Amino acid sequence: MIIGIDFGTCFSSIAIMNGLIPVTTFGSSTDARGIPTLFMFSKAFNTELYGTDCEIGEAVVNSKEVIRYMKKIVRQNPNNLNATVRSNGKDYTIKEVLKKYLAFLLAKAKDNARRTGEITNLDFERIAITAPVGIAEGQMTATDYNQLLVDTVVEITGIDKKKVNIIQEPVGAAMAYLYSDDLRRIYAKKQTIMVFDLGGGTLDVTILEHDPYLNQYSIKDKDGDLQLGGNDWDQVLAGLVMKKSGATGDILDPEEKSKFISKIVRLKEDLTPNAAGDIFFKKDQKNYFADVTRAEFELASKPLLENAVKVVKRVLGRYNGTIDKIVLVGGASNMPQVEARLKSEFANIVNGEENIFRFDPSKAISKGAAIYAKKIEDDLASGGTPIKPKDILSHTYGVDSHKDGVHMIYNILYKGESKPASALAKTSFMPREDSQTKAAFTVYESDAMRNGDDSDSNWVSLSAGNSNGIRVTVEVPQEYLGKATKFEITPELSIDENEILVINVRDKNGKIIGTEKKQL
Repeated sequence: MIIGIDFGTCFSSIAIMNGLIPVTTFGSSTDARGIPTLFMFSKAFNTELYGTDCEIGEAVVNSKEVIRYMKKIVRQNPNNLNATVRSNGKDYTIKEVLKKYLAFLLAKAKDNARRTGEITNLDFERIAITAPVGIAEGQMTATDYNQLLVDTVVEITGIDKKKVNIIQEPVGAAMAYLYSDDLRRIYAKKQTIMVFDLGGGTLDVTILEHDPYLNQYSIKDKDGDLQLGGNDWDQVLAGLVMKKSGATGDILDPEEKSKFISKIVRLKEDLTPNAAGDIFFKKDQKNYFADVTRAEFELASKPLLENAVKVVKRVLGRYNGTIDKIVLVGGASNMPQVEARLKSEFANIVNGEENIFRFDPSKAISKGAAIYAKKIEDDLASGGTPIKPKDILSHTYGVDSHKDGVHMIYNILYKGESKPASALAKTSFMPREDSQTKAAFTVYESDAMRNGDDSDSNWVSLSAGNSNGIRVTVEVPQEYLGKATKFEITPELSIDENEILVINVRDKNGKIIGTEKKQL
């Protein structure tokens, strides 16, 4: 089996290649949105539950025991991989929950493939897992999120590590669209696509170029909002329902609240194809009812949609090229007002409204991941060069230094420029005291952009409110002890295509005397 996995904030999906066609294994009407990314420990059954089992039975009464939004928590701060969460008295780290849920997805995929009988080879051949661009935006702290996914798949399946690939989510979405007709489709020219990915918890907007001649995808720009997703629309709709029904105050009973939230989600889905919908719910054992029109919902949630438009405008404001299509994916893109708003604002950018459209919002990314894995297998089998996405730096990196008593960053790798990248060693320094046995400096991350030539040796101001860093320490060699101020060190920075930041420290003779590596 060649598999693509979209590990989502609220819903996940798996696609299996059936010949040249990616098939989502969770294709029943109840799984139209994908598999809920939920986990809990069940007291009643003394076992762990996943997906839709965390939306029924015991989970309805004790919804607060359900662990959710794992990916979003890690994106906001990679240190949260080791954070502890509790479900019905059982403690888990986020890392443990991620591993368990991924194992569940793989087992589910294999089971569904076996039951349908459509896939003859049930052995895992290659697996591609999607990850958001700029995972852990704004964080310099090392994260092993992607490595965790790869290692977990290898551990569960026994597949060779070289057979597990990470693919950026927007690349998956673009591949699903570009090869929706036929995996062997040949394009006569480059295709530039903006992927608008509005999921349950986050928004990501990415511009990428597909070059059919180089068999390559290149990310040109990217932006997003880690605090904006379909859940925010749910909250707005819930407030609207409470107001129209005449109910006041919070729903305190856990079972009533859990059922109310589920009904709100269903109402939102009803308002996708219909102009109006209704809801019946209980609060404090009293019955309430409300009619809601799509127009009312759209008006109430308009500020959220305008925030999404602002993200698109930010990306377009930096990008100088042309865009052929704007493709909408992510479960929240199913709301018709999202597509309508983007068409009204950006139709002139892509030469007409017909070039802005929803494309299999809940399943496109997993299908694209499966296509990506299949193309790698085919490229290798034919002796060609495997397809490879090219990314850009999510942030600016540089060495903390001083000029005229002011902290600055130097030896800079700039946000928005292509990976892999390396910074020329343009600065060096010595310890301040002869008695020092160690020399230390800080490599900072910021959102500074390259402006012109930066004629003054590429100095960039270091804003304490918009940066963070890691401390690098090297030992002063034996021959310099007692005269450390004569020990000159030169830091060099490079970032490879896998988001590994390498910090090499050279002495004045050019010899590498220390190396630090961080997975960004």
